[in-house]
Amino acid sequence: MRTKQNISLSKRIEQTLAGRKLVLASNRGPIQFERDKHGKTEWRRGAGGLISALDSVLKATKAVWVAAAMTDEDRRVAKNHKLLGLPEDNPFCWIYLIDIPQSAYDAYYNDISNSILWFIQHLLFDTANEPTFDPELRNAWLKGYVAVNKRFAETILKLTEDEDEPVVMIQDYHLYLVGGLLRQAKPNAILFHFVHIPWCSPDYFRILPGEMRQSILESLLSNDIVGFHSRRYVRNFMLCCQDFLGCRVDLRTNKVFIGDRTVLVKAYPISISVQEIETIAKSPEVAAELTGLDKLKEEYQLIVRIDRAELSKNLIRGFEAFALLLDVHPELKGKVKFLAYAYPSRENLDKYRDYQQAIKDKVKNINSTYGTKTWQPIDLHLDDNFNRSVAVMSNFDVLLTNPVFDGMNLVAKEASVLNKRDGVIVLSENAGAYEELRDGVLGINPFDIEDTMKKLYQALIMTPLERGLRADRLKEIVKRNDVLKWLRHQLRDVEKTASGRQKAKITVL
Repeated sequence: MRTKQNISLSKRIEQTLAGRKLVLASNRGPIQFERDKHGKTEWRRGAGGLISALDSVLKATKAVWVAAAMTDEDRRVAKNHKLLGLPEDNPFCWIYLIDIPQSAYDAYYNDISNSILWFIQHLLFDTANEPTFDPELRNAWLKGYVAVNKRFAETILKLTEDEDEPVVMIQDYHLYLVGGLLRQAKPNAILFHFVHIPWCSPDYFRILPGEMRQSILESLLSNDIVGFHSRRYVRNFMLCCQDFLGCRVDLRTNKVFIGDRTVLVKAYPISISVQEIETIAKSPEVAAELTGLDKLKEEYQLIVRIDRAELSKNLIRGFEAFALLLDVHPELKGKVKFLAYAYPSRENLDKYRDYQQAIKDKVKNINSTYGTKTWQPIDLHLDDNFNRSVAVMSNFDVLLTNPVFDGMNLVAKEASVLNKRDGVIVLSENAGAYEELRDGVLGINPFDIEDTMKKLYQALIMTPLERGLRADRLKEIVKRNDVLKWLRHQLRDVEKTASGRQKAKITVL
């Protein structure tokens, strides 16, 4: 059943496209194929905030989503080189999967995207020791990252070969070079690249070799619009364009001028589907997870965190802040419990496996130091259970979200809507979400465990009146700025770009 909001979005998309083809491109697609126990091919909707956010676009238009084949069954399906409409009887999603050789994909995804670009943009490198750009890494750049981006661009060009002005919305750090390749082949295309992770300052971006950073920046500036979640990242990107390419930039109007082109660089803070997450929270699966929490929330004040077990999420400093809390306020022992849910991430990379082990070791040490026969300070769960996460978000007293840097952090927004106990959110100032939620959360410096400890304590002893006021403020902010608003703002600017092109043509004529 389509809501009034979705109908309104459909009209906006129709108005924006004006008959143009819309293509979405991302590393991971909205669905994955698997084989069931009978050997039959089946598909399931993929996970992740990006897929949830763009699901509305898929349902509102016959957009084509281009993505890499991820599973063995994906690759088998991809070999048919067909545009797939799913479900077959009444398609809401059209997808084209690219079958990429495993060696090229590993170099593109593991060696460059996640080991270099992710680390640079989240400021994660220990620069006294890493990275080192040797011939092997440059080979990964050329035969992995560059090659895979070319495959994406070639596929999009094939799908739009009869279109002069297709609208292409490219997603995230895996595909930085696609815009430049498309612009060369289709100068009239309307291109929008959204970067879902932070953008660092010019000084840190300088870690990249000159040819790499120039290729990335020039390609991104081949788009008509470059989007980020935060004004801070917009500013950093524009300063990189100024420093490395000599572009003229206008920080007031968010425009970068390169050659005879003007590129809009703008913050569009992504959000959640409030209706979808509230529906999930009422499901039997979530209700089953709630039963295990009932006793805990009666016995303890619950500090909760829900993250990937990933370096940028800063779990270890969060645990250290909790240990400091128990040192400074020993009266809390036996009265508070820290529930930590961290699902494994990128386990094929050594750094991530080492970090997960460090998390386990830190929790074990804290539990052995402060725990008693009847009380374990931290309950750590290293698995992925979304229904349990939703249940926990409804029942925390304090949510700790302390990433060192984060593009947005949707957990803070989901928790704002779902929590029924006027829970307090302690949020890193370096999360993109902080820019929107700062009036309702307790902000922290994620590197300062004493600051974090003090804010945890402030949250635990906060009066019911203040808790309620903060919780109401957060709910209002998130519900007012939902995922459909995020999409509408982007579509509005795409429409302005298309309209400007049309006026320019008329002027020339």
